[in-house]
Amino acid sequence: MLLIYLAFVVLTAGALVLARWVKARGSLKLQPGLLSPLGSLYTLTTAFLLSNVIFQFTILRTALTEEVVTINKLGAVMSVLPVAQRIEARRLLYDYAESVAHDEPQAMLLGQRSEITQERIDRLRDFLASPDASLPEGGVVTPESASYMERASDFSFDLIDARERRLSLARQTLPARLWLAIAVMYFALALLAFLVQGGAWTTTWVATILLLAAPVPAVMLFVYSNPIANGLIDITATIEVALERSL
Repeated sequence: MLLIYLAFVVLTAGALVLARWVKARGSLKLQPGLLSPLGSLYTLTTAFLLSNVIFQFTILRTALTEEVVTINKLGAVMSVLPVAQRIEARRLLYDYAESVAHDEPQAMLLGQRSEITQERIDRLRDFLASPDASLPEGGVVTPESASYMERASDFSFDLIDARERRLSLARQTLPARLWLAIAVMYFALALLAFLVQGGAWTTTWVATILLLAAPVPAVMLFVYSNPIANGLIDITATIEVALERSL
């Protein structure tokens, strides 16, 4: 974030130098009213980008919530298995959830997936597809056991789907051309502000206002486009709470 503010300081200084160079070569008759539409255009552009990034962030948080809920559901469904099978099933589910909490966040910061987590969910899926995850014949049929096979299969696929959605949204990088568009629009706004205003005191206040207000949308874009790295979503804490309560 400091680099973002530094970039805006450089842009502001460049706009100020260019404005003084232009003024030194002749008198300009620019209307201060031009600042309003240009400022609105800058605001609308950054607001549009920010709204899309926040929307993606919301989907990511929803995907993580669905993953936690599915882990809880799958753990509850496994309770109808015989003791030995239930212990093995929950161990595999616990190993997967623990890997999501500790291994996957580090890989997601780089926009990648954890091979350890992938291996553990594969082992869980293989177990649920094997005869070891089946109920013994001749056992007492209960409402829970009657639908066990169907629900276990559905929840296992739901778990895979939720993980894939989480991974696909973990790193919302903004293309360089979008950052360049924001920089160009801010430079134009700062340049026009310095051209239509005169006097050292006024120029100082214009520069101060620009540096206080204009970088905020860009900082928010950076924060929401990297929600895990910036602490907006704490996967480790979320999964650990689920493990304490259900497994």
